[in-house]
Order: sequence, then structure tokens, then C-alpha cells
Amino acid sequence: MLSINISELIWTVINFFLLFFLLRHFLYKPICAHMDARQARIDAGLAEEKAAKDTLAAEDARLEQEKQAAREQARLLLQQTETRTEEERTESLLLAKQNARETEQQQKEQMQAQQRQEEKLLAAAEPALAELLTRRLLGEEAERQ
Repeated sequence: MLSINISELIWTVINFFLLFFLLRHFLYKPICAHMDARQARIDAGLAEEKAAKDTLAAEDARLEQEKQAAREQARLLLQQTETRTEEERTESLLLAKQNARETEQQQKEQMQAQQRQEEKLLAAAEPALAELLTRRLLGEEAERQ
């Protein structure tokens, strides 16, 4: 038959609780402390990652705003340049037209002066030409007869 030895049972229970106390004090608590510290480091790293992502998103938004502002400024500068170029082109055209008119007027005046001078020369040479023409006509008629 099976017999139970009380003293062995008591020593087994004492050994069990002694082993339980020693394992809890020297093994379980340090492992739990190490795991808690590790979890705290992981949580801190995740928090830093989230903060870095938030900072990155804020920087991206700021950079996008700066890009948009730079695009707007470039568009305004381009528009101003186009307006200025158009004004300068119009001004150059007007100046060229004015110069052309002045040149045309000067040429007309020169031509009129030259025409008047030619008319004077013609008027001065008219009696001599009439005389020469008359002599030729008379000379040709005299030769014909």
C-alpha cells in the first residue's frame, strides 16, 4: 500500500516555497524589471518616431507653403517682366514710328528743296533751251527745203 511520509511532505512543501521565493526574488523580479525597462525604451523610441514623423510632416507642409509662395512670387515676377517687356516694345514701336515720320518729313523737305532748285535751274535754262529748240527747228526746216 501507499504510504505518505509526513516529514517528507513538509520538507517538500518547505523546499517548494523556498525555491518559489528564491526564484521570484532573484530571477522573476530582475527579468520583469529588465522587460519593463526594455518596454519603456521601446515606447520612448516609438514616441520619438511619432514626434519625428510629426516634425517631418510639419516641415513638409512648411516647405510646400514656401514652394507655393516661391511659385506665386515667380509668377508675379514673370507677369511683371511680361508687362514691362510689352511696355518697352510698345515704346520702341512708337519711337520707331516717330523716327520714321521724322525721316520721311526730312526726305520730303529735301525733295521739295531739290525740286525747287531744279525748277529754278530749269527756269534759268528755259530761254536758252527755247532758243536752242528754235534754232534746231529752223535749222531742220532749212535743211528740208
